[in-house]
Amino acid sequence: MSRKDGLRALFDADRSSVVSFFRRVTGSASLAEDLSQDVFARLAATDIGAIANPQAYLRSVSANIATDLVRRENRRRLTSAEIDDLLEVPDPAADPEARLIAKDRVERMLEALAELPVRRRAILVAARLEGIPHRTLAETHGISTRTVEIEIQKALAHCARALVD
Repeated sequence: MSRKDGLRALFDADRSSVVSFFRRVTGSASLAEDLSQDVFARLAATDIGAIANPQAYLRSVSANIATDLVRRENRRRLTSAEIDDLLEVPDPAADPEARLIAKDRVERMLEALAELPVRRRAILVAARLEGIPHRTLAETHGISTRTVEIEIQKALAHCARALVD
């Protein structure tokens, strides 16, 4: 099988799962398509025949592209005014002191999340907010499900310490 045929077979077999992965990560079908094309463009620059497990390599390249995307998005920090606007959620039932306490807790939680390593934060958000199964996260990040559980435990412990301190 030629290099081109190997890449084509991998593309045909795994394209839909790569696009689905990026759709879950980004929430955008068009961006998912673009990112999946990036994956296969990177694969085209490698010798697929020399790779022992092309599917694992494909998942690794996909995870790396997703991580790069998260890093690029994290570089754009919100201004203090933007954060204040986002945190202003008026609750007519809450008194001013309760609102200040709640705002402080939200700020501390956001700071704690920002302090987490990129992979740990991505795993926590994906598992707890997006409901992505641990097995899927393990495959995406090229780690075991036990490592996913440990990352979540460490992330939650960090966030809990931030709220208590």
